[in-house]
Amino acid sequence: MTTSKNIDPISHPGLSGLDSTLGAQNPLSEREMEVAELLATGASNAEIARKLVISPHTVKVHLRNVFEKLQVNSRTEASMMLVQRGWLLVPGVEVPPIEVAAPPPPPDPEPLTDLPATLYPWQRVYLIGALLLCLFGLLAPRLRASNRNSPGLLSDAGRSVLVKPLFQDEPRWEVQTPLGKARSRLAVAAVDNGLYAIGGEAADGRAVANVDIYDLSVNQWHAASPLPEALANLAATAWQGRIYVAGGSYNGDQSRTSTTVTNTVSNGVSDGFWIYDPAQDQWQRLGQLPTPLAGASLVADSEALYLLGGWDGQMMRDEIWRLVPPTAAEAVSETTPALVWDVVTRMETARAFLGAAMVQDEIYVIGGYDGRRELDLADVYAISTNEWRRLPPLSTPRGGLSVVYDGLAIFALGGGWTHPLDTLERFDPLANLWSNFASPLPGEWRHLAAVSYNDRIHLFGGWGGDYLNNHLVYQSSFRSLLPVISND
Repeated sequence: MTTSKNIDPISHPGLSGLDSTLGAQNPLSEREMEVAELLATGASNAEIARKLVISPHTVKVHLRNVFEKLQVNSRTEASMMLVQRGWLLVPGVEVPPIEVAAPPPPPDPEPLTDLPATLYPWQRVYLIGALLLCLFGLLAPRLRASNRNSPGLLSDAGRSVLVKPLFQDEPRWEVQTPLGKARSRLAVAAVDNGLYAIGGEAADGRAVANVDIYDLSVNQWHAASPLPEALANLAATAWQGRIYVAGGSYNGDQSRTSTTVTNTVSNGVSDGFWIYDPAQDQWQRLGQLPTPLAGASLVADSEALYLLGGWDGQMMRDEIWRLVPPTAAEAVSETTPALVWDVVTRMETARAFLGAAMVQDEIYVIGGYDGRRELDLADVYAISTNEWRRLPPLSTPRGGLSVVYDGLAIFALGGGWTHPLDTLERFDPLANLWSNFASPLPGEWRHLAAVSYNDRIHLFGGWGGDYLNNHLVYQSSFRSLLPVISND
């Protein structure tokens, strides 16, 4: 059996004289080290997957990460490097001290001739020009990387438009009739046989008020009454046959499409709270959120709505707010009671653009963006006991993702805000494990909207190098009714 550890290069004589890469801390994660330990025993991918209770595909992903971090090309090289650096100990194998001969001292420089006490004007010009050129050479790569990797918090506008990703024909995936307008940062909710794609940011970088219904009975789109205001980065959920929309953004200084409302706005972020009645095809303002929010998540159980996180225009929020909405009669009356938002708990990490899903009386809170980086966090909040528990982290951080529950498992879909992704993830609550499966749109795919309906997950739009109008469907599970055998 092998064991792993981090070695202090100062106290380990075998590492004296090596360069900084040998003395660095072990770059592998705990899970990657578990895979590496089994790798060193000669176990195959299938054997590693069986012993760690993960899928062979996940093993491949971990091995690829191990090879990249160690900068090796084979299993043998990886095992030898881990053993040689003392990060992996194999019983019975002695690690010989590694010594690197000290480089010979540099020769003494030739004495310099004395410089004139003052510089001539042309020398000053050349000196200043050389300094500016060197400074530009040092900063240019960082500026390019910053422009490429720094995400726009409330908008995808202005980013370099790449070639739109092509749909990869992966198992269980199919293409349905696309959205009429390409957009990202939209919301979606399901009521009866309709999937409602709400708001978002269009290809010109402006928020839209469009509400489009995908009728599952005929597999066609048709328009519904638009939002009272054009909003992107909004949150939506269905509750008791109606759709609720919370917050959103106007893309910075964008003008509102309506002058009849009085939403509070903080740096382009709205505190509006709306209800939509599908039967009447009507929108109505219910009141205000406790604070302006964009990039929040909205979920519901049988009794209340829960609003999670978000960006308030100045900082990321960590609250989970609870609201018992007014009844249908109260909502249409002229004396609608004031909304009462209660903070039931707080997330350990403030964040926006997270994913959340309600499973019975528990809220699964996945991923997100904290203003500096994407997160791999996965937690569960139990409403009845007011307790949190930590889940295994995502295999890769994800911000701007969608999270859905299909009745059997939790799905983390999209992300890749600051780095490309090739996989999506599925969490099995019974096994308490994440597994990866191939994404049909590899690379960037974030700020999409997703909803589960029966045994399928519908995914709409998003950003993938450009604004997308895709409508993709994933067969998340296979369920069939078995005949009932009776002895009567």
